[in-house]
Amino acid sequence: MTRIVRWSAIAVIVTALFAALYLVMQQIERQGADDAPGRLASQLSDGSSVDDSATDQVDLASSDAVFYVVYDRSDRPVAGTGRLDGSLATPPAGVLDQARRAGSNHVTWQLGDGRRFATVERRAGDRIVLAGQSLAPTEARIDRIGALILAAWICVLLVGLGAFLVERFTDAASVRARRAAATGPRGA
Repeated sequence: MTRIVRWSAIAVIVTALFAALYLVMQQIERQGADDAPGRLASQLSDGSSVDDSATDQVDLASSDAVFYVVYDRSDRPVAGTGRLDGSLATPPAGVLDQARRAGSNHVTWQLGDGRRFATVERRAGDRIVLAGQSLAPTEARIDRIGALILAAWICVLLVGLGAFLVERFTDAASVRARRAAATGPRGA
């Protein structure tokens, strides 16, 4: 019975370690998705010129490219590259307000159809610069990492199960050998 308890405890510990590994890797990937939008938002909010007639339009319905939108003090989009249904994109209520209060904000913005974007908002005088990019490539990497971690977890548990079975059969053979030695040769 103690053998089962010991091997069960090992399986629980291994599972917890692999779950923690997945959580850390997922967070590293998700936070990394803020890097490019963060750099662009910082660059634009630090005074780099914003072209109000931007020609490099990013259709948020189909592109994974980094985009930006500048909002005036009334939260109306006034310039940018990020287009949604033909117009400059508008984030959910409260996103720009938080950036105005705190100076910056990071959110995951999800549209009704499930598309998700990593966005960074920065205050630039009386304007707010929002920069973002699709999370689709990041989420695909997270799925691949998850599959690899799952496969590794299964392999480690199978090795543990193999070790448990080897130990069990070795102990059983040892008990049989001791019994045979204690009873002596048969037929004597």
